[in-house]
Amino acid sequence: MSRPPGRRRGILVTSGGLAGAAASGAVVMVAVTGGAAAPAARAAPPVTTARVARTLYAVDNLPVVLMTGRIPAWRPMLPGITNGPDVAELERNLIALGYAMGLLSSPGNVWTAATTAAVERWQHEAGLPVTGQVDLGRVLFLPAPVRAGAPAVAPGDPAAPGQAPYQVTTATRVITVPLDPVNSPPVTRGERVRVILPSGVASPGHIAAIGPPAPSASGTGGTQGGSGSAATTVLTVRPAHPRRTGTASGVPVQVSLTTHAARGVLAVPVSALLALAGGGYGLEVVEPSGAHRLVGVHTGVFAGSRVQVSGPQIAAGTTVVVAQ
Repeated sequence: MSRPPGRRRGILVTSGGLAGAAASGAVVMVAVTGGAAAPAARAAPPVTTARVARTLYAVDNLPVVLMTGRIPAWRPMLPGITNGPDVAELERNLIALGYAMGLLSSPGNVWTAATTAAVERWQHEAGLPVTGQVDLGRVLFLPAPVRAGAPAVAPGDPAAPGQAPYQVTTATRVITVPLDPVNSPPVTRGERVRVILPSGVASPGHIAAIGPPAPSASGTGGTQGGSGSAATTVLTVRPAHPRRTGTASGVPVQVSLTTHAARGVLAVPVSALLALAGGGYGLEVVEPSGAHRLVGVHTGVFAGSRVQVSGPQIAAGTTVVVAQ
């Protein structure tokens, strides 16, 4: 038996799903006013509709535009409104998109005539009515670019405040791992892990976040733990080499965590352990003379096919019998 050169690890392997980062759910406001009811007595009442488009979506055949920002749109933006960070957020996007050239050099909280002119340029290019003002629900602000998923509504469905036309995720590759509320080990943010792909290839990663599961459509945590009970904590893992994980979403993977570590220990194959009649474990030691004797040992960390052992009659270089 030889002293292993490095660190022995106990590994917890749990399942996770490879996808974009956590889904961003409801949009801020997509309700609009419908037209008057048709004169026919048996005509259906007027409804509001949302039509799914290639990237975002349209309401009353006018596109809802995605812009970057952390402040949700919460009011119509037009000349005369009070100062606010939402005005600066709009101006920042107009500058970045090139519609404020010669009008605005930097974003500000005050709506000015230059803001109105930049909005009119943007509306003209976007195919919107050129009004110089932004109706509530016409722009959706999200913190970063997103990747749109499958639609959750069908063309012709009524639009409503807080409705999620489809799920969106960030472009960052992440793995979400539900932790069993009973048997999960302690974990820390920044801890290194190994991501094991369906092909068997392992890739390094780290724990980027620890938090509650995302709400499901019913408003409750929908992620399940390893034992089938509802998970109370979900790990967000970011792979160190995202390109190695491919591009598909929802791919089942395994994530291994180090639960115990020991350095400079004595280790033998697990198959060398013998259960003793009085309890505990022993090893069948082969003496230099060829004689065999049974010695008791204490076990420590199990890692892969090897186990840490210790005892007064065991030392590095001892030869032990391994079960076939």
